[in-house]
Amino acid sequence: MERYEKIPAKVKYIGPPSEKFTCGEVYSAFLLEYWQGRRNSLHVRDNSGEISDFNPFEDFEVIEDDDEVLNLHEATVRCVTNRYDEMVTGLKFGREYKAIGRDRNGLYLVMDESSDCYFYPPDLFEIISDEHDLLSHQSVYYSFHGGKNSTK
Repeated sequence: MERYEKIPAKVKYIGPPSEKFTCGEVYSAFLLEYWQGRRNSLHVRDNSGEISDFNPFEDFEVIEDDDEVLNLHEATVRCVTNRYDEMVTGLKFGREYKAIGRDRNGLYLVMDESSDCYFYPPDLFEIISDEHDLLSHQSVYYSFHGGKNSTK
């Protein structure tokens, strides 16, 4: 399997008092994903050493991002299955969705009907556009890919 090779961004916590983060401290950040329809959910290693998500991007200041891991690139995919049609959230046959990357297992990270991102198997979609080649290789880091003892 392909390993995540990009260097995490460095971000400084500037948000309100928090149990997970210390004001003024610098942390490693890995991904910016959709949360409630806005691309503002930062995946960042917190004080415990774990990578957490659903951290408001505005609570951080980007110090360094040489590998542009906090990019706003996205692909467009079309759902080619009816498997999720009856669900309020999920996917609808024939609709187009924003995909922001692929994990090491080949799953696509897609903003679905919930307006949040979830991983889905690639065979549920046809690729409409992928200008930045996000879906042909691992392009996103995700929390299960590295935990407390990870050096990445």
